[in-house]
Amino acid sequence: MRPMSNLITSRIIGDATKSPVFFFCDHAVNTIPEKLSSLGLPLGLLAGHIAYDPGAATLSEVLAIKLKARALFCGFSRLVIDPNRGIDRDDLIVETSDGISVPGNQNLAKSDIEHRLNSYFHPYHQTLSDELDALTTLHQDPFIISIHTFSKQLRQSQQERPWEVGLLWSDDQQSADIMMQSLSKAGVIVGDNQPYSAKIYNYSVNRHVGSRGLRHITLEVRQDLLLTDNDVNKWRDLLFEPLQGLIAK
Repeated sequence: MRPMSNLITSRIIGDATKSPVFFFCDHAVNTIPEKLSSLGLPLGLLAGHIAYDPGAATLSEVLAIKLKARALFCGFSRLVIDPNRGIDRDDLIVETSDGISVPGNQNLAKSDIEHRLNSYFHPYHQTLSDELDALTTLHQDPFIISIHTFSKQLRQSQQERPWEVGLLWSDDQQSADIMMQSLSKAGVIVGDNQPYSAKIYNYSVNRHVGSRGLRHITLEVRQDLLLTDNDVNKWRDLLFEPLQGLIAK
């Protein structure tokens, strides 16, 4: 097994030789390097969805453990630089998020942007690429799972999102359809490319997974359904069987 990456870039669990399943979590943590001084934001705001996907890392980890799979967790907040955005995007480093100004991201010099790209963004994506290269060498038909979470309601919206989980898909509709059908039968309110559409954008999956032609799904679970360990374990158990069915297909 290759050495673990720098924790500020990524964290890896599991043994790549044991399972054809691989998880990755782009928005795993709200960690901001000390030298960036919390980007000028109060710590309370960093505990919310503008900084990361609450619950995503915990759910990814318990599922990876149950499926004996390897998993990669991004080690920096998306407020530092968003690993799920291309380098040509205006929202790669956001100046505001859900109506909240991010002082430490205002009027950045080109050198500041390059530093964040070279110190965080590129190393994470290199690790993800290396992991998938190793996985496809070891396993003929691996299955890749990307996990995110979404807020029930955005600050700037009056409307609550009704879905409990969303399946985001573009290249692998078959896997998404099977998963949606399984969850719907279990009574889960499922969003088909909701609350976000992978047909519009899903950078990390498009760059690393779709480009390799690998079977995959992107899951978005609603954050208020992952508040406690019991909540997380409920979703672990709910997702386990349909995921097993997809993996073995």
